[in-house]
Amino acid sequence: MSKTPKSIPLAAVFSLAASGLALAADIGVKAPLPAPAPVYNWTGFYVGGNAGVSLGTFKTDFNGAPGAFTVLNAAGSLTSTIPGFGGTDVLYPGGFIGGGQIGFNWQFSPLWVVGVEGDFQGADEKASTSFSNNVSFLAAVPGNVPVPNSATVVTNYGTKIEWFGTARLRAGYLFGDGAVLTYVTGGLAFGKVDIEETSAFSTSGGNVTFGSSQAFGHSNTNTGWVVGTGTEGKLVNFPGWIYRLEGLYMDLGHLDATGPGSSSHFTGEGFLLTANVGPVHTHTHFTDTILRAGLSYQFH
Repeated sequence: MSKTPKSIPLAAVFSLAASGLALAADIGVKAPLPAPAPVYNWTGFYVGGNAGVSLGTFKTDFNGAPGAFTVLNAAGSLTSTIPGFGGTDVLYPGGFIGGGQIGFNWQFSPLWVVGVEGDFQGADEKASTSFSNNVSFLAAVPGNVPVPNSATVVTNYGTKIEWFGTARLRAGYLFGDGAVLTYVTGGLAFGKVDIEETSAFSTSGGNVTFGSSQAFGHSNTNTGWVVGTGTEGKLVNFPGWIYRLEGLYMDLGHLDATGPGSSSHFTGEGFLLTANVGPVHTHTHFTDTILRAGLSYQFH
């Protein structure tokens, strides 16, 4: 009797078993699935520091009021008007800034972040210059015959921002896997601004040279506005730390300063010269472009 029919089912069983073992072996050597991309959470308080440069545009309008020049001698007196002067000058100071920032972010969707931030900066931003104005007027010789005369007004002045701060809103968009935030920002600015000035009047005629000067200044904590944009990013290998690059434009408004005017006298043989110089008024507008980099730590 033949045994062949019984061996066929047995061979099939061994074949299926071998196939299963091979399949199991294949499954066992497959590479693991890649880890999911990290999900960054921007919600929370943060605090940090920054440093950079500030590039100012300080525009000053000058207005020197008219004065009077008087000659007194035996023949009487003659008074002439010393003309005033006016003009505009612009300084472009630059300096280093450094300070700190504190704020809060709220990530209200996978792509959008809003927040508030305040910062305070020390500044080394100042510039100074000097310029002159020539004025002409009538003077007198013995006998009080009016003759043309001239004088020079030399103005020296300096302007500066000593410190400033901002309180701003921010709104930004997240890129890529959410690790990079690009934002716009704007709000209130405040800072201490200052102007110092000296205005000197001098005239000469024959062997007589004399003049007078007035020195004055004014400082104030001004308020204004600020707008800007920036980019922040999570430091992958340092959890919680955020770098930033930021640019701002700030307007700290105007500062007015007025000198008291000045008076000088010269006594010669048989005559007296008097010059009363009118007060000088200045009106300065402070604007600033700020470029800075920073590092913050976010608390979750």
